[in-house]
Amino acid sequence: MRVRRAGSILLLCAALHGTPPASACTCQASYAPCNEVAASNTVFIGTVESMSPIFLSRWNLASRPSLQSLNAAYLDATDHPSPASLDTLKEAYLRTFPDLEPEGRERMKAASTVRDIASLFDASLSGGLRVRFKVRTFFKHGEDDDDEDDDDYLEVSTPFGDCGIDFQVGETYLVYADNEESSGVLSTTVCARTRRLTDAGEDLAYLTFYKGRREESTRLEGFTTTDYSYQLDLDKMHDPTTMRSPVPGVVLELRSERLLRYATSDGKGRFVFDGLVGGEYSLSAFHRGYPANGSLLGGPQALSIESKSCALAVLVLPKDGAR
Repeated sequence: MRVRRAGSILLLCAALHGTPPASACTCQASYAPCNEVAASNTVFIGTVESMSPIFLSRWNLASRPSLQSLNAAYLDATDHPSPASLDTLKEAYLRTFPDLEPEGRERMKAASTVRDIASLFDASLSGGLRVRFKVRTFFKHGEDDDDEDDDDYLEVSTPFGDCGIDFQVGETYLVYADNEESSGVLSTTVCARTRRLTDAGEDLAYLTFYKGRREESTRLEGFTTTDYSYQLDLDKMHDPTTMRSPVPGVVLELRSERLLRYATSDGKGRFVFDGLVGGEYSLSAFHRGYPANGSLLGGPQALSIESKSCALAVLVLPKDGAR
């Protein structure tokens, strides 16, 4: 996993009732679509069928009374320790976890202190929210990138708190998942590009080539900028989403012996070419209005792009000419 996280009974109840946690989720790595696919063990489109424990979902309004009861019982057992308050806490815990495994129920009944129960609670949360998906399309499944079994089910976990994905039953998602090193269970977090299918347009553009036309699945992403020191800001663990001193509206020409393609840099100076094969290319930048009335602004820059890769190019343009 590429996140840091934390949790407890009181933190859980606060988070599910609208109070933000004290520490925010920190992503140790973040990637653009092409690199995210390469970094993920499994990539698929799926519809959420069910979630467990369901009380972890903020959309399950029925869970709030049991959480309030659990929180009240926890505070009472802490402030007024007694066999009766401990039993009340155990009952509140079991109401909150109606689908607790038999082994967990026995451990709860055997708990002799509030600390024991809090430890069991934390252990229950450590597995996060377990989400069952009906898979619509596999793009990548383990070592098999060409998995055609599109009618299947998968369980994916996501952590409690602000590092977790806010899944909804019945909603369809594009999911990027990795195997947990300790358990082998698939998991996803906000640091991956998992999102509602409605919001996954750029990812789906790349995945269309990745699944159906692998030989043409190379993507070139790039930026136009006037910042000659841009390399100082590049971070191998985080794909850039913007550059300082971007140049928007530039027409990019990508050329090879058998290909001629054009794109325009957006407001962040970013441009993308999908559906490429590996090979030798040249990249040039022209003033807006090209080819009708635009002149050469930068390049040509020679590029050697590997097959099925995620390439990055930055064109540094003169400040005077970029106006």
